[in-house]
Amino acid sequence: MVCYSTCETNGYKKIVSISFVLVYNLNIKYKNSFECGERVLAKKLYLDSNLKELMEFPDNAFPFGIWQDEFNETVGQILNYHWHETIEMNVLLKGELDYRLNDQRFVLTEGDSMVVYSNSLHGAALRKKEDSAEMLTIVFSADILTGGGAGTIYQKYFQTLRDEGFLGKRFESGSDMGQEMSGLLLKLASIEESVGYELRVLSQLSLIWEKLFSHLSGQQKTQATKRPEKYEREIKAVMNYVQKNYMERITIQMLCEQTGISRSECFRIFARFTQKKPMEYINDYRMSMAVGLMLNTKWTVDRIAQECGFQNASYFGKMFKERFNQTPKNYRINQRKEEQSIG
Repeated sequence: MVCYSTCETNGYKKIVSISFVLVYNLNIKYKNSFECGERVLAKKLYLDSNLKELMEFPDNAFPFGIWQDEFNETVGQILNYHWHETIEMNVLLKGELDYRLNDQRFVLTEGDSMVVYSNSLHGAALRKKEDSAEMLTIVFSADILTGGGAGTIYQKYFQTLRDEGFLGKRFESGSDMGQEMSGLLLKLASIEESVGYELRVLSQLSLIWEKLFSHLSGQQKTQATKRPEKYEREIKAVMNYVQKNYMERITIQMLCEQTGISRSECFRIFARFTQKKPMEYINDYRMSMAVGLMLNTKWTVDRIAQECGFQNASYFGKMFKERFNQTPKNYRINQRKEEQSIG
């Protein structure tokens, strides 16, 4: 089953696949703290079968994009676990998030910033479901700074971090480095699209990366951020199985048999990476899929419940109301009204 929808923002039209994961509508709301450039877009998250995000940029010849992610009770409370080959940088503009970077977990508060290195598993969720949060997200390929080759810039400032197992780093707003980093990122997001836009972006990105690299060089990167490759392989394997089979009945025994891990190991890696039990994660995943189908198809609630692996429509409706404080039907109506008002 593969479904597609398109979205158009500021003249850019994208195909959005929801066959694996479409998390939620992540809408733009401009902040008073900075003037957003013209390339700040609404973002959809969609993944392949190995949790890799399939990135789309406004200009794929210049792999750089800025999005603003919104988390709330109506739009969505979770940014599911994923990874990408590109580098991601964030500033939390509002609220609080539980942020996960591989098997590390910490709280982001307003003004905190994040750097997530390429190929690192990461995700986020509201700390309290009744709250809301907004996060500026900047994604770019190292190729735009290195020229796409393995020259001096790549070897000294990117490959070095990869060799040391660097995953990423949080910068707290109360620290000098945190204030400097968030200020640099907000300045990057405020660059207006006019003649010389790409050159100004490269200049600001280079400054940010130089500050980051200099800061990390004074710390023990390896000890704090070593990449646990074995656990990465296991969590990707079990989540891959969930992605491919969420519409069918799944038991713990089936999950273990198909991925070659023991029952205790299964519970351990889910707790380590998601802070959830396996079935809790599976039902959350099914719910995220159901939300995508409600927003992007005209299917009935009964059909969506069936397609997403829920026992029946009544059970799905009960779980949905517990999560969103409204029925699936009302959620769909309210979301479409909001989309029309934005459009």
